Amino acid sequence: MILEFFTMGGYGFYIWLSYAFATLSLIFLYYRSVKKLNSIKRIEYIYQSEKAESLSISAQVNRF
Repeated sequence: MILEFFTMGGYGFYIWLSYAFATLSLIFLYYRSVKKLNSIKRIEYIYQSEKAESLSISAQVNRF
């Protein structure tokens, strides 16, 4: 019974291989998307930090 489920009438190898390929592709795409999102957030944080720093420096210069 279970062996019949896994062989799927002789097409089991191709079916399970395609499921594995699709799953691995989705995992890879998820990993790449999270990595890209984190790099974008890091760049945005650096930009905001530099912008805030430059504003505070210009405020100090304008005080004198």
